[in-house]
Amino acid sequence: MNNLDERDGGRADVRTPVLVVLLLVTGVLVGGGASYLLMSRGDTSAADAQTCGTYDTVELTVGPELYGAVLKAVEEAAPECTRVEPDMRSGIDVAQGVSLGGALPDIWIPEARYLTTRAYVGDARPRLVARTLAHTPVLLVGGAAARRFASWGEAQGSGLVSVPDPESTVAGTLAVVAPQAEARAVGRSAADARQLVVPFAQGYGARRSDGDDTEVSPAMFPRRSPRLVVTTEQELAAVQGRGDLRDLTPAVGAPALDFPMAVSVDAEPAARQVARALADYLGSPDGRAELHAEGLRATGDRTAPRSVSQVRTVLPTPTGQAIASTVQSWRTLAVPSSILAVVDASGSMDFGAGAGTRMDLLADAAGIGLSFLPDHARVGLWIFSIDKGGPGRDWRELEPLRRLDDLRFGRTQRYALRQRAAELPSLTGGGTGLYDTALAAYREAVRSYRPHYSNAVVLMTDGQNEDPGSIGLPALLDRLRALRDPDRPVRLVGIAISGDADLAALEQMSHVTGGDAYLAAQPQDVLEVFAKAVLSR
Repeated sequence: MNNLDERDGGRADVRTPVLVVLLLVTGVLVGGGASYLLMSRGDTSAADAQTCGTYDTVELTVGPELYGAVLKAVEEAAPECTRVEPDMRSGIDVAQGVSLGGALPDIWIPEARYLTTRAYVGDARPRLVARTLAHTPVLLVGGAAARRFASWGEAQGSGLVSVPDPESTVAGTLAVVAPQAEARAVGRSAADARQLVVPFAQGYGARRSDGDDTEVSPAMFPRRSPRLVVTTEQELAAVQGRGDLRDLTPAVGAPALDFPMAVSVDAEPAARQVARALADYLGSPDGRAELHAEGLRATGDRTAPRSVSQVRTVLPTPTGQAIASTVQSWRTLAVPSSILAVVDASGSMDFGAGAGTRMDLLADAAGIGLSFLPDHARVGLWIFSIDKGGPGRDWRELEPLRRLDDLRFGRTQRYALRQRAAELPSLTGGGTGLYDTALAAYREAVRSYRPHYSNAVVLMTDGQNEDPGSIGLPALLDRLRALRDPDRPVRLVGIAISGDADLAALEQMSHVTGGDAYLAAQPQDVLEVFAKAVLSR
């Protein structure tokens, strides 16, 4: 916040008996800013620009849903001699900026209070001036063919719920944690409630990978669709031409956007004065009427404006840490994997490990790992050793990259991969042709890139490059670096099986593609390390 010297009183109309509000437009494109210069609220001509002398500038950032009502509050109630610079930004966007080292605005009105916690803004926690200025419940909405479920967990488990992206929308975030918020009321344990995010996230990922639910809105489905849409009461009130849409939120209650107001600890006293004035106005009869006109509930309201929903119970919001942890799990689970698994089939994979060989353990781990991947995951399988694919070709494709539910010749890709995994112990032999294989696999994964997937090559080896005619490591790293495309991101993830593997080379190959390398010190650790590698996004 800055103090501006505004002594040129001749530019203002000093005769006006009411508040003079000058809208100073500083941009005409989307995102252009504007500031409100509050000069005088006097009722005589003596109230002019020279009365103020110096103007305090206050930065004000507001979530989109409340922005219109707050602008009205600024016009009507902000203190004199203040320049208020409003900005409309989502609270998630602001919190992400702060977590990366950015500054908080002088006054911040995000969509929900959890965004002001340490889990989201770290040590830059602002001071709450108002716990809530308004609220709007998060609803489940559907047409005539849709049904009301007894709980949020049951609704999400049905596979019929479409949700806006929880990583970028507060309504989506609150919907994802709703099973945790309702857990006590419906007799569900906290652990069971957290587990419900797994099928919900995977279903979301499957729909997104098919091109569905990229944009979620209340009226997105036909009238006869059985699907439910996560939206807010405010958004539902704004829908026109769809009288069939109904609030089908579970009777247990709904989470809600609660719009707190916070002031930066570094803000000047004028910011706190503006904040108190805005809070007082929005709590007044005129302010409450403005909120209702915007489709929002005012503080204390238990019923919806224009009766668009029947929600009367607001669910408690989980802690910021619980929400952040759930969203992190969602991020991992909702983005399906596209994995080209590249397995070392050199002779050293016949070395003893436990009751079998290294390859026996890896084959068993592959079969188990396939059980945990959803149908819409894409998986391919290569093996490699020197000349495994013929003279001068160290790799051999066993199965190309396809969805696990892809049906070819009467069998799914999942079934085909299980069969191939069982064959692995019989395919070993020869030296380790690591470098040529790594380059070929990465090139293939980039070629087969799929949006809405986490694309990766998972390269597993128990040795080091032994092919004297292959590309060298420095040249390989240059080629991998050149193939890397930020618009088509593919990670190479290395897994070193035992201390015999060249972990240093795997780390170098992985790092130039944005991936990482892991050590399975014992071959029986491969499954655990594979899961860690795939989930490290």
